[in-house]
Amino acid sequence: MTPLRVLRKPMPLVMAIRLSLLPLAGLAAAPVFAAAQYDIAAGELDHALNQYAARSGITLSADASLTRGKHSPGLHGSFETEEGLRRLLNGSGLRLKPLGKNVWTLELEPASVSAESTLTVVGDWLGDARENDVFEHAGARDVIRREDFAKTGAATMREVLNRIPGVNAPENTGTGSHDLAMNFGIRGLNPRLASRSTVLMDGIPVPFAPYG
Repeated sequence: MTPLRVLRKPMPLVMAIRLSLLPLAGLAAAPVFAAAQYDIAAGELDHALNQYAARSGITLSADASLTRGKHSPGLHGSFETEEGLRRLLNGSGLRLKPLGKNVWTLELEPASVSAESTLTVVGDWLGDARENDVFEHAGARDVIRREDFAKTGAATMREVLNRIPGVNAPENTGTGSHDLAMNFGIRGLNPRLASRSTVLMDGIPVPFAPYG
């Protein structure tokens, strides 16, 4: 008696399902964001970022005040997602910050100070005395310019000092110990010799008697 042999073959429906799963395995191994072609013209940064997000399929969330008024150099060519975004942000002072899968935001770049930078401070502490200057310069002061000599007709510093309210610069008589050099007093400090005051002529301290 001839034995009965049964041939088991995959049903067409089952075979079709198996074949349909093969491409999916290949897709799962591929990167989520492969390089894509972009052609974004230079212009407003927010407009360029909107175009990029629509083309790449990412979600970009940022405060509108960060991009307002900023310019983008545009983007032309094939780029991966993050690289393309960074190129769009060149020169904007902004940087990327990932928030999750396929989600990005923008933040300000940290301020950088060059180690070779030089800070130069310019000031004039002999500037004209004004009401606001009392907050910048300790104590009271008066500045007499060369023009003031011509206006008042003063010939010597002593004559100019005597024109300042509260200042007394007596004539040298040769009889006092303080008559060898300039001697003056300020009301409220020392009417005879204001030892705590500083007098500068062309930026150079003028010595007091009897050491001048």
